[in-house]
Order: sequence, then C-alpha cells, then structure tokens
Amino acid sequence: MYELSSSVTLPQVAIGFENVQTNASLVNATCSGSTHSVSLDGITQMDIGMTYRAQARIIGATNTTDCSPDGALTVSPSTTNMTIVWTAGTNYNASAGNAASNFSFRGADPGSAVSSTVAKAVAKSPASLMENHLADFTPLANSFTLDLPDTAGSADIETSQLYTRYATNTSDPYLESLQFDYGRYLFISSSRDGSLPPNLQGKWAYSLTNAWSADYHVDINLQMNHWGVDQVGLGGLQNPLWDYLIQTWIPRGTQTAQLVYDAPGFVAHGYVNTFGATGMMVGDEYWADLPMSAVWLAQQISDHYDYSGDTAWLRNTAYPLLLKPIAQFWLSQLQQDAYFNDSTLVVNPCNSPEHGPTTFGCTHYQQLIHANFVSVLQYAPLINDTDTAFLSSLRTALAALDKGLHIGAWGQVQEWKLDIDVRNDTHRHLSELVGFYPGSSLSSYLGGYTNTTLQNAVATTLWSRGPGIADANAGWEKVWRAACWARLNETQQAYYELQLTIQENFAVGNGLSMYSGRNEPFQIDANFGYVGAVTAMLVVDLPAGLGVGGQRTVVLGPAIPAAWKGGCVKGLRLRGGTCVDFDWDDEGVVRTVSVTSQGWERVRLVNVEGDVLCE
Repeated sequence: MYELSSSVTLPQVAIGFENVQTNASLVNATCSGSTHSVSLDGITQMDIGMTYRAQARIIGATNTTDCSPDGALTVSPSTTNMTIVWTAGTNYNASAGNAASNFSFRGADPGSAVSSTVAKAVAKSPASLMENHLADFTPLANSFTLDLPDTAGSADIETSQLYTRYATNTSDPYLESLQFDYGRYLFISSSRDGSLPPNLQGKWAYSLTNAWSADYHVDINLQMNHWGVDQVGLGGLQNPLWDYLIQTWIPRGTQTAQLVYDAPGFVAHGYVNTFGATGMMVGDEYWADLPMSAVWLAQQISDHYDYSGDTAWLRNTAYPLLLKPIAQFWLSQLQQDAYFNDSTLVVNPCNSPEHGPTTFGCTHYQQLIHANFVSVLQYAPLINDTDTAFLSSLRTALAALDKGLHIGAWGQVQEWKLDIDVRNDTHRHLSELVGFYPGSSLSSYLGGYTNTTLQNAVATTLWSRGPGIADANAGWEKVWRAACWARLNETQQAYYELQLTIQENFAVGNGLSMYSGRNEPFQIDANFGYVGAVTAMLVVDLPAGLGVGGQRTVVLGPAIPAAWKGGCVKGLRLRGGTCVDFDWDDEGVVRTVSVTSQGWERVRLVNVEGDVLCE
C-alpha cells in the first residue's frame, strides 16, 4: 500500500509498471480506467521462463483517469491524498521441485491470485489495511525490547545524520539499539509463512542482475540471516527456512548425495538457488568443494527446538526429514585418519570455506558433524527412534570422531588438522571457530567457554584474523568477530567490532549493509548478523552435552559495555523455554533479573562475574 498526500489537492499522477526486461515482446502492460488499475503480465524467457503478474489499483474515488498506449494510468485526483495498493506474483512453486513434478518448480498462473488479492485490498479502507498490518506486525516487534540510553541526544536527529556523525564519534548507544531494531524489522518483513527465506539481499534485490545472483550462500550468509532470532522472540518466523530445505534441498540433494558421494541422506553445497541447485559448482575447490551447508544449518534446527520445545515439529519434521538424513550422509563419509594414524574419523577430502588447500580433517567439518551427531543422539529418545542399527553406528562414530579441536604451534585453533595456519592471515571467514560461535561443539561440548586454554586459543585466532577490514571489509565478518569476542566475555573487543560495523558498512542513506565498506553491492547478512552479535553480548546460553546432567548455567551480560549503562532488556528467550527481563549497572554487569515466564527447564542464571542471580 502506498499513500500520497499533500497540503493541497494532489497534482496529476501517473501510475504504471516499468518494463526492465530486455525483450519487450515478453511483457504486456495494460490499463483500465473503469477499475482505476494497471497490470503487467510477462514471462522471463519464452516457453521455459517464469510467468509473473502484477496489478495496482487506486482505493477510493478519483476525478478523472486516462489510459496511455504504454499501459500507464494517469489520474487527476480531487483530494489531498490518494492510496494505491499493489501486489505481484509468479508461477514459482517450491512444492513442485521434486521428481513427481519433474523438478519443474512450476505452479498455477498467478493472475487470478494477484487479482483476488488486490480486489480484497481495495474493498477495505486505507485505515483498515493499516490496522490489520499493525495487528500483525506489532506483537512481533514488541516481543523483545533492547532499551539503550540516548546519551548523545539522537532521538530527534535525522537518521542519516546519525550515521554520518557515527563515522567520527561512536558514542551513540541510541543508534546502536536502532540498528538492532532495524535488523529485527528486516527479518519480520522478509521471513513470513509462504515466502522464501531471506537471501543475500533479503527480499530487497533491486536489479535483474544482483550481486551473486541474489542466491543463497550457505557457508555463512544464510545461517547468519537467522542468528539470534529464537532468542529475540522471532523464532516462529523461521518456517520459510524449514520449508525451503525440505522442498528445495532434499529432493535434488538426495540425488546429489547418491550421484556424487554414493551416500544416503542428502547434501547441498555452498551456493544454492531457489531451484534445487544442490550440486558442486564449477571452479576452484575452495569455492566448489563445500558440502557442509546442510550440517551447518542443522545447528540452527537444533537450536530452534531447544528454544521452542516444539516436540511435534521435532518428531514430524526436524528429526526425520532434516537432522537424521544429514547425520546419515556424514556417517557414510567419515574415514580413519591414515596420516596421523590416531584412530580418529575424519572427512577426506575437504576444503575450508573459500580458503586454503584441499586436505583432510578440516576443523569446520569436524566441529559441525560433532554437533549434529550429538543433537541426533539427544533427540532420538524424545521421538522414539527405533532405528537401533543407525543409532549404534552413530554412537560408535561419535566416540572416534575427530572433534576439530587442535591447538597449533603459535597457540591458534587450527583451521585444518595439519598445522599449516599462517599467522596474521586476515581472511574474512572464521571457519575454525564455527564450533565456538554460532556453534556449540567447541564452546559447550568441549568446554571452550570455561576452559582458559581454549579461550586463549580462540583469542589468539581472533587477534590473528584481524578486525575484518583487510580482506573484504564486509560487515558480516565483523559481526561474526563481535559475537566470538562476546562469547569470550571480552566486552571491549566485542563492542569495538560492533561499532566498526556501523562505521564501515551500514549505508548512510538506509542503514543497509554494504559488502566492501560502504560501497556496493548491498548484502543483507550483516544487518541480521548484527542482531546475533548484540544478542551474544547479552547472553551466553549453551546447550548441554550428551549425557551431561545437572542444572545448566546461563550467563547474562557477558559483554555489555559501560556505554550502555541505564539500559535494559525485556523478553529474552532462553533454551528450555524461560523468558527473562534484566538491566545492568554502570559497568555493564547484570545485578538483578526477572523471570517473566518459567520454561520446562529451570536454569541457573549468573552474571559475568559469576554471581548467582536466580536458580
């Protein structure tokens, strides 16, 4: 819905759809004066292309209208305001991406659905449409609150001016909280039932030829788009991701597993589109040989169950369709390490994402497989999996699995099982730390969060990698670093990386994340990853390991900067279903907490100094 308003009667307005196709013969624009509407019908490529329809109509009466030969509607309003509603659709159908549908991804012509949607909209008043929108959006937006102080008097200043000022003066918690709210807003707006999950540009691709084809990069980017959402009240909006995996990855991914790896289960490689392109791409091996996409997203799936407690979803969807087939695939791919002869199981060959040689036992692989195997073995009893042969094999493999933790000659977490890391290699990825954040293999199951030796190794790796400028200067590499520093309780460094992201990467005009500094192309992952990084500064909430009993400990405020003094959080979700509100003192240390909703698991809440707040 678009609203035009003026202090005087509106001037003449032209409404139409622009043809940005190179072949005008594939597009037809029409206009109707009687219904005050314009339409656009087209196909992206003759015979095999995607059909699309769009329609716009005016709500309410107009003085006169006129249709031009190119399908535009010229309106002479008689009032000071005018409302236009529009909708669009294609014949893309994700549920037709399987063998039964010949992998056509082709559905019904969208024309009738588009016309029906517009007709329903124009039957309502603009006020009613806005009320419906607010009734849908407001509960989601208000499900979590990060309230930071406005110490710089920013509330009444134009937002673009705040970004400009921040480049030289980072003392602005108001803008930092606004950027967090913006990330949540973008996720609410781009991940809703019936849609695809947000891609590299979210849903705001602005060209026919967008950077990286506006696809799904799944060696960090699609995962980062969903960081923190379970904790900040938006976990229920992840259905597009689950549907996308099931409908788009599994059918072709099962074939890819069989044809390329002679394996059960399914697999997808690092760069995927909306048409089931799960195969290995052409090119250098550190781009092509990245079959870890699904097992990395298995972490997101496990996390969602831990926060939601949705046993029906776990039983009917997450476990049988996703987590178990992923584990079956990787169980078939492990082999004994014949180089070190240490009786461990490793992946061979492997490549760390976009970096380094083809080798074996890549840390990234081993840590993600570790976490997936643990999750499957934890969940199997909950859904009464009776596949005893599989579960027995999984337990045996987990015991022998190289867990992807090796500390190298200069104290770093090795990126590969071979100690070949180069000191001060400022590569953008932190693949060797995937099990520290966002994962749980290193941080929880191997004790990394509380073990000084492992903490030092993680810190050494982060110092060596640098702040995320020298390589690509991308926003996503900075927020990943911020989250890792936060999980080390290193407030100063976490906050520095967060501020650096705003300074370097968020566009002055609209706050969207640019890839290389504030230069195009636009790539949305840092907008979403910023939410995850801030959440990591607010809480460390790790899953318990397999067979680990006793009460879990959750740390509130591991890395809250003193600049945020006077701030508070409302509605933070924890694993096990508990919801809490809390604030902090002038040094950023949480002193009190209010449990607003007790979940099915009672956890022990402490602050960064180890003081017990609630148990």
